[in-house]
Amino acid sequence: MSGVPEGKGSPTIMEVFQINLNHCDTAQHLLWQSTTGTKCDVAIIAEPYRISSDNGNWIADRAGMAAILVTSRYPIQEVVTNRYEGFVVTKINGVFVCSCYAPPRWTLEQFCRMLDELTGELILRRPIVIGGDFNAWATEWGSRCTNARGASLLEALATLEVELSNVGTTSTFRRDGRESIIDVTFCSPSLRTDINWRVCEEFTYSDHQAIRYTIGQRNPVAAQTGRIRERQWKMEAFDKDLFVEALRPHSEAQNCDADELTEALTRACDTTMPRKVEPRNRRRPVYWWNESLNALRANCNRARRCFQRARSTETREERRSDLRVAKAALKYAIKQSKTNTFKELCRAVDSNPWGDSYRIVMARIRGPAMPAEGCPDKLKIIVKGLYPLPGARG
Repeated sequence: MSGVPEGKGSPTIMEVFQINLNHCDTAQHLLWQSTTGTKCDVAIIAEPYRISSDNGNWIADRAGMAAILVTSRYPIQEVVTNRYEGFVVTKINGVFVCSCYAPPRWTLEQFCRMLDELTGELILRRPIVIGGDFNAWATEWGSRCTNARGASLLEALATLEVELSNVGTTSTFRRDGRESIIDVTFCSPSLRTDINWRVCEEFTYSDHQAIRYTIGQRNPVAAQTGRIRERQWKMEAFDKDLFVEALRPHSEAQNCDADELTEALTRACDTTMPRKVEPRNRRRPVYWWNESLNALRANCNRARRCFQRARSTETREERRSDLRVAKAALKYAIKQSKTNTFKELCRAVDSNPWGDSYRIVMARIRGPAMPAEGCPDKLKIIVKGLYPLPGARG
């Protein structure tokens, strides 16, 4: 029942996106764009708005409170368990991935029962990554104090030999001036070679910020090749204000090395203007996404920052109103874009039946990618069944 043995080589690298969507439709729409338009292999989701069962890339717990989405290279190899409330466990690329959500309404007894069930499922499995919103406080991940939930969580996960991956004290939950760190990540030591755990400042429409990190071992040759690849952008589309806003999360960073600075500048350039030649591994955004939505999302980010920095009551109310207007504009624009793009795709079918409309529909109905079969005995049976020897009878 175990995965890759601890200490005997980690799986290949996987990019992970972790977020609490706060059961918000627009937040889930922005999740589609964030995971489709950027490098993301696995999304660990708390409080999803809707669980999609169209292509088998989703798996959720019994109550639909915690979910896991695979987006690209690595399919779900095994559903370990989805029969409990509060967590779901799957095996992806040899890693046991666990998504968790513990609502604040739960009593401490319910919370501890969930932890007992979780550790019981994972006790003999390695390597592990556990991510989610536990609504727990602990000084270990930057809270002001440790409450009963935080102490119970640390005690329970200590039996799994996992390490806390949270770095820094950036808040992951923000609402009306209140901030806290309640979204946490734990993983096996073998997965932390180059984890680069960070809280992202992009606007999510949720009360929670997105978290990104990398698990596994990065190929140093491939990483070096990627760094020296020539980058070129279409300078005529350069937007100074958007470029400054994209660099703002890194403005207070200290002692950053050359690689981190290059990555920040590259990400800011990609946000501000399109590349002249798209890299081969760049993914298409969701079919309804456009530059107007990019601008509206950036406007929401600016409005939220202004609201958070307001000091006087009068200014806060004014900035709160601006943020409310910006969020409403983004939500409306997403709905309009989806409706208009869908109508355009329907009209385009008549002139080009094998175009984008065909690609989008097939992506939803083809089903999940299947992991390669590695058992020699099963492969022999499959080959013998598909290619029987001449004269052999079934």
